[in-house]
Amino acid sequence: MPTSTTRRGFLGLVGASVLAAGCAEKRQVSKGTAVAADKLKSLVPTRIPFEIPGLKPDLPGAEFVQPGFLTRPATMVQAVTAKPLTSGKEVAAMTPLWGTVPPGLGSNSYYDTVNERLGGVVRFNISDGNTYGQKLSTLLASGDVPEMVMVPEWELIKIGHFTEAANKLFADLSPYLAGDKAKEFPLLANYDTAAWQYGVFGNVLQGIPWQNDPYPFATFVRQDILQELGLQHPKSGDDLLALGKAITDAKGKRWAFGGGMEQEMQRAFGAPREWRKKSDGTLEYKYETAEFAAAIEFMVKLFEAGYVHPDVVANKDADNKGIFGSGQMVIYRDGLGAWHENLGRFQPDNPKFDMQIVDPYPARPGGKTIMWRNEPASMFVFIRKGLGDARTRELLALSNWTSAPFGTQEYELVHNGVEGKHYTIDDGKVKQTALGRKEVAPTYMFLSGRPNANAMSQYEGLVQAQHDWQTEASKLLENDPFVGIRVEKPSRMAGLTVPTEDKMQEIFRGKRPVSEWPKIVKEWQDQGGNEAREFYMKTARENGRL
Repeated sequence: MPTSTTRRGFLGLVGASVLAAGCAEKRQVSKGTAVAADKLKSLVPTRIPFEIPGLKPDLPGAEFVQPGFLTRPATMVQAVTAKPLTSGKEVAAMTPLWGTVPPGLGSNSYYDTVNERLGGVVRFNISDGNTYGQKLSTLLASGDVPEMVMVPEWELIKIGHFTEAANKLFADLSPYLAGDKAKEFPLLANYDTAAWQYGVFGNVLQGIPWQNDPYPFATFVRQDILQELGLQHPKSGDDLLALGKAITDAKGKRWAFGGGMEQEMQRAFGAPREWRKKSDGTLEYKYETAEFAAAIEFMVKLFEAGYVHPDVVANKDADNKGIFGSGQMVIYRDGLGAWHENLGRFQPDNPKFDMQIVDPYPARPGGKTIMWRNEPASMFVFIRKGLGDARTRELLALSNWTSAPFGTQEYELVHNGVEGKHYTIDDGKVKQTALGRKEVAPTYMFLSGRPNANAMSQYEGLVQAQHDWQTEASKLLENDPFVGIRVEKPSRMAGLTVPTEDKMQEIFRGKRPVSEWPKIVKEWQDQGGNEAREFYMKTARENGRL
């Protein structure tokens, strides 16, 4: 880390948790950047697909639909022959985890085996994923970052001056990866170009991307509990209200809903994920739409009726997965990756645990249904600046190794551990052991990304169900006016996200009246929203989108 970096300097730089929204700012702040994807080609790797001989999906992939593998390959290809860590120096990495933290170094045979294959030790600083954004803001403000940091996109966009902080703290990766240079790291070159382009911040390639599916989340249910109660999946927001009443039994410690449902309702009512074009040719942000306001009113009904789990009422960052697994909550919103994560976490102790996904639904019966469209990358790994050429290459080699796709020995080890110890193979499917449940957690996978595959065939019916859901959802994706443009939010707008949505959460919980929402939107507009609109409209016009 540069010796000129000071905590005070970064406290003045990072916005989400350390800058009060709307404060007068004397220094120059980011007004936002926008670059058409084709103009970023010189900064990012040229894609070279990594082919695995004989590996063919059982369910074909399509645009916005992952290829599906109903069985595990009989043999796995070794993708990387040389050990990536050669210096003998430990790697310090900060990663999130939505679940139980596994035993640490010296008490975890999974870590021992992976580190042996890597040729060196990775020491993880694992943080609760539910509160990860708060820790990131504090970390960036301090300027004292570890060698590798995983930053989720959904946390990054809340940090008002993330790009400025990233440019000061993290390494420029273009000298190692741009164009054909990525041949040195063939598994990184295997990522989609669009994902790499989203790793560019302030015209500098800094983030190793986690390649994204287009679907940010879905509604999930405890199917086993719905069946016990004789209830069906919701087909509209109206159905959700009816389910809330039918499911909730406070004396029996069972509630209908957990956290995050507000985003599903915003989508269900038809609010855009970010911006949309109005009939007069201007842009409006989701907060400004009637659909968003309707979603707030709907959520107030859920809270007022007592249908939301009390832990979520008390803490918007409560552990939804744990509550869902316990059966105290039956319906919640999560990313698609939570499907297999929860099955692996809860089914071994509760064979009846059955988690299923709900088809996209509108707010009202017969209404139009849309799906929000994600960015091409959902998380990024950053490497600290100033480590020197040799160490930076070593850490890129580590990311390359952990980027191995489905069908490789490296992928198998990272995801499942050691056969016969952490898992066994039963009828061609992975079955996790008690030791595997204790020791193997998403850790090394957060040191990189990888092209996605629908391959969790150890969970009965999951691959087919996910393929079916994606096939239908792909037909409903909204028309985002900024697809194909790498847009970085203006700093003031990004810094307003947390305070604005905290006020929305207070409305849900009865701490503010619903009638206050228009005032909150006006504050958002005056403190940076209107300025951001001008930036986005200029970007849209320059790229032929308005």
